Amino acid sequence: MRFHIDDPTDPSEFAPPAVYIDGWCFDEDGRKIAGVRARIRSRTVSGTYPRHRPDVMLALDGPPSSEWSGFRIAARLPPGTCRVRLEADIDGIGWTGFHEQVFTVPWLAALGHLQRHARLWIEALFGWPAALDRLSRCERELLYSRIERKARHPPHLRPHHAPRPLVPERFPAHSQDPERLPKITVVTPSYRHAKFLEATLLSVLGQEGVRVDYIVQDGGSTDGSAEILGRYGARLKHWVSEPDGGQADAVRKGFAQADCGPDDVMTYLNSDDLFMPGALRFVAGYFARNPEVDVVYGHRVLIDEAGLEVGRWFTPRPSCLELRIYDLVPQETLFWRKRIWDKVGGVDPRFQFALDWDLLLRFADAGARFHRLPWFLGVFRLHPGQKSGLQMDSVGIPEMDRLRVRSFGRMPGKDEMDLARLRTKLDSFIVAALWRRGLRI
Repeated sequence: MRFHIDDPTDPSEFAPPAVYIDGWCFDEDGRKIAGVRARIRSRTVSGTYPRHRPDVMLALDGPPSSEWSGFRIAARLPPGTCRVRLEADIDGIGWTGFHEQVFTVPWLAALGHLQRHARLWIEALFGWPAALDRLSRCERELLYSRIERKARHPPHLRPHHAPRPLVPERFPAHSQDPERLPKITVVTPSYRHAKFLEATLLSVLGQEGVRVDYIVQDGGSTDGSAEILGRYGARLKHWVSEPDGGQADAVRKGFAQADCGPDDVMTYLNSDDLFMPGALRFVAGYFARNPEVDVVYGHRVLIDEAGLEVGRWFTPRPSCLELRIYDLVPQETLFWRKRIWDKVGGVDPRFQFALDWDLLLRFADAGARFHRLPWFLGVFRLHPGQKSGLQMDSVGIPEMDRLRVRSFGRMPGKDEMDLARLRTKLDSFIVAALWRRGLRI
């Protein structure tokens, strides 16, 4: 083993309760290292490994593995003097110690750390966005690591658990006359999703107790999508299968066929996603009772190709969601009134990935009144051919960075991005934990 500790450089000094241990290590014989951890008395703390360290390979002329030999361990130290043992999981050998450091944490510093965290959880429970501001950068990273380890339903587009049957949402009972509710116009932009299209159609056409106009704009698919649409054509307000300029263009063309008043509701649903049964009736009822609200959104369920549930996405509360930095609003749960759509001019066809985020930001700039509904309104399908995965690097990230620069007048710094990310993850963690106990916030 070769290794070096970059930070802390002098562990003999008094240490704060939360520390980073940064460094690098690799096996000179080229054996793979699967992970790095710290043993602190009876606790084990996993580190982040590997991290890119091309400087190590260049300086030492090491094996290829040395280019990715960096590690970072964010650890909470107990008060008093403690010994920290660093270990690496070496292929064929297992966990092997390679370094020890002694730290001394003053008791007053440890007490201050506990007080800050107690206050953090109280404030975070109430959704106060400043709850994280008093923590040090290392304390924030420790909190982030804890959330990542313990969150059963993190806001990530990947499976959270083994596939299981989808459990429909249980919406509150209603008694409103459907004719007194705002009409909902749904547009589905579709291209080569014949495998999932029929399920999407049925999730809209099967909605009860609400007036729905359904429009499907297919981009000239040759996979059988047109034949599926033909079978349901009599139940659709409009459908067409012809080339278009991409998703945003298809959404605009679809809504151009809409026939709704300024207080009616609009939404679009991609051709591989679903609405939760009863969601449209619930949303229309909320809009009817709250005429001042322009935009609503909620939680999502994640399903696999077979339609089995593999996770749940809990949308953070608005006070903890920095929309200018991250968009965690599930698109298939987003509904708005036509009046705000007309005010901002609809979706921008220049966006092919972040069109829903751009629309949300322009809604906000136009003074729209938002409300988050803590119910599961939509179902997002994870599959290899989805745009969210295929176009993220080439289209998604550049478009999202354009929106951040437009919102701030500059690109937000790493610290701003990290703080906003932690704030949303912490609130999503709290919302999910309370939901499992029967509380919706």
